[in-house]
Amino acid sequence: MKWVALGLAVVLVFVALFFLGTRLPSLFGSSGSTPAAAATTTTATPTETPSPTPTPTTPPVETVAAIGPVAPGEHKWNALLGGECLEPYTTPWAEKFAVVDCATAHAAQMVFTAPVTSDPAAAYPGEAEIAAEISLWCSAPGVLDSAAAGAYSDLQVQGTYPVSAEQWAEGERNYYCFISRSTGEALTGTLAVAQPAT
Repeated sequence: MKWVALGLAVVLVFVALFFLGTRLPSLFGSSGSTPAAAATTTTATPTETPSPTPTPTTPPVETVAAIGPVAPGEHKWNALLGGECLEPYTTPWAEKFAVVDCATAHAAQMVFTAPVTSDPAAAYPGEAEIAAEISLWCSAPGVLDSAAAGAYSDLQVQGTYPVSAEQWAEGERNYYCFISRSTGEALTGTLAVAQPAT
């Protein structure tokens, strides 16, 4: 019984010391600027974390503006809607692409396009910011048909996007995802995920 009373007294002393320690600054008239500043900094950090992260970090796959593919023939790069098979193909940065039927052998496919951001008033996030995210966007679920892609062991993903504030101001807001084979061999069939009709 004596030990229980002693143990209870020790616990009460620790509780009293803790309480006194938390109230000490206010007892001496201190405004507690150091703890408040620390609390403000701690509170501000989570609030500020999303701010530097630009809108394009995770554009949703559902934001497809139009359903492709466009008909076979030659088309300007920004006329592609997603799903177009391309032959020939040397770079995703070409000004024009020759679209072919996906049932024929082709060098590449532009499998997906979507806006960098869904906010039409958003400022240009910068080329470096978009470049840092493009591989994630182009490998996101819903971009590539993983079952069809499983037939190839040498697929490579490349993406294009607005490279300047001038392009952005002119309305070029989409990124484009291209699939080709690193060996240069042809693809057959489509690797694009079928998009629901709008």
